[in-house]
Amino acid sequence: MSKGWIIALVVGGSLALVLLILAVYAIGVNNKEARLRNAITAKQTDNTNEYDAMWKKIKQSAEVTDGQKEALRQIFVDHAKARAGEGGQKGALALWIKESCPNVDTSTFNNLMNIITGSRDRFTMRQKELLDMKREHDNMIDTFPSSMILGFLGRAKIDVVIVTSGRTKEAFRTGEDDDTSVFDRKKPAEK
Repeated sequence: MSKGWIIALVVGGSLALVLLILAVYAIGVNNKEARLRNAITAKQTDNTNEYDAMWKKIKQSAEVTDGQKEALRQIFVDHAKARAGEGGQKGALALWIKESCPNVDTSTFNNLMNIITGSRDRFTMRQKELLDMKREHDNMIDTFPSSMILGFLGRAKIDVVIVTSGRTKEAFRTGEDDDTSVFDRKKPAEK
């Protein structure tokens, strides 16, 4: 074999090796992007499920406390009526409260607060996880050399939905949030 053929074979073999390495890299980038895209889609669906479960737990727990509140109110009213008798003895309720101050079990309300804060914290964490996955995916789309491969394959950034409030959007739009009141202290509209 001549020297020219040997050089051609070495150059051709080196070029084939480089192409093989690039192909394996491109396959790896494509697979990583596909796994990340699937994980983001699944996390978005999971966030929908988490949000739904959160509101159902809060609503159902609040209904239990409303039922307990109404039952307690009815006990007070019935007991006051029984103490007043048929004639409606004046001041009977005041005497009853003075005589016997009932212990009200507030554990259900405490449980409701724990459900609310726990569920909201879990949902916030799920949204942070989704944003972190999106950041990782965006980095693959934006950084070289994976951006070339994914651009050639037609892959784009993924839009994710982050649940927030109108108040938060307004605060970020204006750069201000002056409302420091925890409870809405507005007076009801007069009729």
